Amino acid sequence: MPSDAKFGLAVGVTLVIAVAVLFYRKEPTAAAPPTAPATAAPLPAVPPAQPASAANGRSVVAQTLIHTRDRINDR
Repeated sequence: MPSDAKFGLAVGVTLVIAVAVLFYRKEPTAAAPPTAPATAAPLPAVPPAQPASAANGRSVVAQTLIHTRDRINDR
């Protein structure tokens, strides 16, 4: 291996390690967790969303499949 390649490898590894050391974030160690209220209010009930449908009553997925099939058949 030529000496230029060895030098480049050493510089590259050193650079990667230096970036890792500079940007390494330590986790907070002894920080007290925030206290939550003793009783949490329940979330309001949300009705389930209706599936998206096109004007002719077919689902959007069905419309996409039909359109894709038609494009393939036109080739």
